[in-house]
Amino acid sequence: MAKKQVKRLEADVVIAGGGPGGCVLAQDLSRKGKKVILIEKGGHHTRGFGSMVGLMLGGHMERAAGGGFLSATIEGDQLVLGTGVGGGTILFAGSAFLPEIDLWKEVGVDLEPYLDEAMEESWVHEPPDEFIGPGTRHLWDAARELGYSWGKALRHIDFDKCKVGCGLCGAGCTRGAKWTGKVQADEAVKHGAKLLLYVKVRDVIVENGVAVGVRGRGVKDGQSYEVYGKAVVCCAGGVGTAPILRRSGLYEAGNWLSGDPTIMSYGFLEDEDGIGNGFEQQMTVCYHDEEHGCVFCSCIATPANTWRMQILQKEGLGAALKSRPFRKALGIFSKMHDDGVGQIFVEGGVSKTYTPKDVWLQEYSRVTNERILIQAGCDPYDIHHSGLILGHPSGTVKIGKLLDSNLETQIKNLYCCDTSVMPEAPGRPPALTVVVLAKRLAKRLETIV
Repeated sequence: MAKKQVKRLEADVVIAGGGPGGCVLAQDLSRKGKKVILIEKGGHHTRGFGSMVGLMLGGHMERAAGGGFLSATIEGDQLVLGTGVGGGTILFAGSAFLPEIDLWKEVGVDLEPYLDEAMEESWVHEPPDEFIGPGTRHLWDAARELGYSWGKALRHIDFDKCKVGCGLCGAGCTRGAKWTGKVQADEAVKHGAKLLLYVKVRDVIVENGVAVGVRGRGVKDGQSYEVYGKAVVCCAGGVGTAPILRRSGLYEAGNWLSGDPTIMSYGFLEDEDGIGNGFEQQMTVCYHDEEHGCVFCSCIATPANTWRMQILQKEGLGAALKSRPFRKALGIFSKMHDDGVGQIFVEGGVSKTYTPKDVWLQEYSRVTNERILIQAGCDPYDIHHSGLILGHPSGTVKIGKLLDSNLETQIKNLYCCDTSVMPEAPGRPPALTVVVLAKRLAKRLETIV
């Protein structure tokens, strides 16, 4: 059979990866009249929105090697990765945490001038009182009684479109109330940007030390592409960007891996009249424990079968079958900043190990969750914790190591703009930080392409 000819395309800016960073860059640059091609290995659709299984089958989640539903690290921790236009914002629960401004200033990056615009365009709002249900309020009160200063959490939500009592943010919002990078991608297309879908970027084309494009291949049809531009930006995520750079000659890419190990803890209210938070808007109240680098939020995996799957993963079938009614379950979600020990392999494997400090923080989070759940009236002998979920993989191409303060690599005109650039673990949901970084990078690229 004859070999397919390589398709060659040209643009001012080539963006590899359709996560939030890539989508915002495409929007802002196309608005300025720049010719942009955004390359994404997944699709651009809402098929499967409304359930976790639907997201998996609809092609919004990376599947494990061998065809399993969930990706995992080599060590066995769960790893949830988005694919398709919008990337991880399709799967996230819509939490909006402000960037750690002082940390970024330490590496020469001032994010403050771009923050207000980023918050407006990614729909950052505080939840109205009616979206904080009785179960969540009960959890909030219990936490405050113990001295934890919980308060309302910012959300990437348009509450005018949202429904009180809906807890399916992480399953793909069917009402269009949750912001995702798809919003900016659609705006970019209106201004002339091209989406090159179902194409996986392999490496960067480098000539005389300068990035001039990328190579990729269609994941469905096998068509090979060479896409040329005056600037190349890798936005393939904390796991996806490193292999592209390593194949392009930046061999240190992926030698680090930070993240926010995540635990979900569940208790069951003993009061016959007590109602949990499983049928309420998730992550509406939170506590940022800055001393320990942890975030605690009101949250429970929904719908009920997803919640039981998490108990099954950690404790086995017996615990899942014996668990009490979902309406009595009260849940807390906690994330921990880690020390950044891990590695991304060029064939796609992920190794994540933890230092003694990381392990201590994980146990601190479990104990804190239990204290709050017991204070809220849960049975202290019937509390369950999920296995570790590696949240927000990041720092694989970290600024100060492989990137300068403009997010440019040692290869001229090759930039990165996703969680891979983080100087250390985010310690909080990073979507807003990535949007702000993209706004800042777009301003720079406007003047040089």
